[in-house]
Amino acid sequence: MRIEEADLNTLKTAQRRGRVRSPETQELVEAIDSLVPGAAMSVVIEAGETPQKIRARVMYAGKASGKKLQAAISGNKVLFALKEEKRRPGRPRKNPA
Repeated sequence: MRIEEADLNTLKTAQRRGRVRSPETQELVEAIDSLVPGAAMSVVIEAGETPQKIRARVMYAGKASGKKLQAAISGNKVLFALKEEKRRPGRPRKNPA
């Protein structure tokens, strides 16, 4: 056995063994990749699907694409957008005396 260093980007883009994404999930990943801050998208819930399942699929696709999302169920749609990063103020430093 020989161990070498590898490129982290190659690992992130390589298809995971044993895990084949459905066409719907792949389509969601592509949509999430095209999202820009301040924009939102929605998935229309069709017959035979529950809002909770669609929301879970959206959140999974967000995790697979490496993006944090916020999602909400509204009527027959699941709305999603990139999560806004709230920057917390830093802790005040003590003055060295």
